[in-house]
Amino acid sequence: MAYKPSMRRHHQVEPLPLDIRPVMNLMVVLIPILLYSAVFTKLSIRELNLPPASAAGQLQKEQKPKEKEKRLFLTVLISKKGFFIGTQAAYLTGEAKKSDEPAIPLTEDQQYNFDALQKYLLEIKQKIQGQGFADENSAIISAEKDVPYKNIIKTIDYITTITDAEGNETSLFPQIIIGQVI
Repeated sequence: MAYKPSMRRHHQVEPLPLDIRPVMNLMVVLIPILLYSAVFTKLSIRELNLPPASAAGQLQKEQKPKEKEKRLFLTVLISKKGFFIGTQAAYLTGEAKKSDEPAIPLTEDQQYNFDALQKYLLEIKQKIQGQGFADENSAIISAEKDVPYKNIIKTIDYITTITDAEGNETSLFPQIIIGQVI
């Protein structure tokens, strides 16, 4: 037998208050852990002129007229032996005067001598200043395949600016062109 609607039991569901304390406790613990485990890196951006692709480079060479301005094409080659420095005519030789020896060899502990490179390039910069070279502020950087990337970036840093004894920073060769990897 069915009950009358007035006699049915009416249960009303009472709303329970939300307890967000466990979630808040979890966040209080997770946020410091995530911040502690995050890797913070320092990013810097260098504007570089990359060489053209091989097919595009051939087309550009065919279309370009002969240049009438003087160009130096200062090139710094980073090798496993040291730094080779050259122009469009030839590479400069080191103290041994051998053609296969770098202009700035590695130090005794097999590290690159960036300070000597900077001094050498400063001498070159002073000699070419005012000679009418169209590219007196640019340098081409090339590297051998096995040279670590950090050494290439450090070389770029040492070539672009120089700091004197008083702490004044001046530009050396601020326009960097990345050459082909040998």
